[in-house]
Amino acid sequence: MMTLTQLASGFEKLLSRLPGPIRKPVEQEWRPIHELFLRRRAPRLLVIGGPATTVEPWVRALFQMDQGKMEFGAGLWRIYHHRGILEFAMVETAAAADKAIASAKPDLFLYVGEKAPVQLPRLHPHLSVVFGETTRESLLAAIAQELPLDALLEFARVSGEKSAQREIAAMLTRSATAVCTAIGAQPIPLADFPILTSLQVLMVSGIVHTTGREWNARLARDFLAALGANFGVGLLLREGARVAWKLLPGWGNAISGAVAGAGTYAIGRAASAYFIEGLPMEEARRRFQFFKKQKHPPKLRE
Repeated sequence: MMTLTQLASGFEKLLSRLPGPIRKPVEQEWRPIHELFLRRRAPRLLVIGGPATTVEPWVRALFQMDQGKMEFGAGLWRIYHHRGILEFAMVETAAAADKAIASAKPDLFLYVGEKAPVQLPRLHPHLSVVFGETTRESLLAAIAQELPLDALLEFARVSGEKSAQREIAAMLTRSATAVCTAIGAQPIPLADFPILTSLQVLMVSGIVHTTGREWNARLARDFLAALGANFGVGLLLREGARVAWKLLPGWGNAISGAVAGAGTYAIGRAASAYFIEGLPMEEARRRFQFFKKQKHPPKLRE
């Protein structure tokens, strides 16, 4: 069965076939998706606790690790598997912190306690955590805001943190919408159809994957069918726009691109509502119909 990474990689190859003038701005919009799926990795958190602090149970509680699998990594690092992958090291001394930094540069330092119990280089990012006064939800949201993009997907999966999942869904939707708008505006009839449908399936699959579910093509396909996002109808809409405005050079393509973009944006908003917010399919359909009518989907960045 094809993996989500393979699906993203295959779509990236399709982009390489686009005409030169449109390829560069499209590839720029594609970059966040490339970072999220083709360069994704486990987030690395260096957790520092004082002598009176038992760090591992705190970390397990933060990420709800009871059902997860733990294994040893390099040096002090632990690798945790449950829905996603997380790497963390737990230290109480400066020497142990230096060893953990040397074996794998952390994305963030988490201080469990009122202040850092060891001296650390100021060149690294950090979060100061007051144990017992910071809620799990607010801490996870703060971590999500600080992590680099290539580590965000696995963090969202392993933590179940809603704001990170929403951010990823919004990035996927915006990028996919801009790409579909640009490709849909190309003057070659039918040539854009495989690219548009592939990207829409990838977008929905990515939103599903963000929530910790195992990805499969059938889930994305069934959702689109239940939503009423019929690919054949979308194709007729785009081609119909081209025919209707063929006497006005340029306008037909622009309208066709807007239709493709609005449909993609509507699918992304509906997928986020259904898979991340947990709203019923009826509400997802309502949002799909509402956003599909919007006339100004996001544009490509120059």
